[in-house]
Amino acid sequence: MKRSTWVVAAVAVLLGEAHADPSFGGSSPRETPFDRGHVSVTAGGGSQSAFGFRYFGAGIGVGYYVLDGLQLGIFGLHEFGNGPRLNKVSPSLEYVAQPLVGSWPVIPYTGAFYNHWFVGDPGSDIDTLGSRAGVLYLSGRIIAGIGIVYEHVLSTCSQDCDSVYPDVTLGFTL
Repeated sequence: MKRSTWVVAAVAVLLGEAHADPSFGGSSPRETPFDRGHVSVTAGGGSQSAFGFRYFGAGIGVGYYVLDGLQLGIFGLHEFGNGPRLNKVSPSLEYVAQPLVGSWPVIPYTGAFYNHWFVGDPGSDIDTLGSRAGVLYLSGRIIAGIGIVYEHVLSTCSQDCDSVYPDVTLGFTL
């Protein structure tokens, strides 16, 4: 499958309660969107070419910060197009350098993910493994980010087994 080089939209809505322990260090720590216990809800979409057809996709996911800055997530996507049916499930692990919030203008992030593409007839399912890295900028309740993604096809692959594409984030916190 060949990814397009642009992203139509990516929106992250961060929800949940912050982890704050006022007894640690003598004062309340600064609350960030990446604190342990926060839940993130992600919605996104984009376009790609696969199997000689053009697809437009829409998906939704959820993540949970198991530790400050460390999120476990799952994302599902459905591709709309005239070719074989395409659906994706993608578990992920992402780390945001949460201790840098407020002391640096941008906060680096990195992550890894696995994708399982359910391909309708006449195709066969496809598995990929990937990583991402970039920076996030926080301004009030707005989060904006830019990064890069590398993805490798693990299943049988005849051409274009590796993809590199942009990782764009635009979101807000509640």
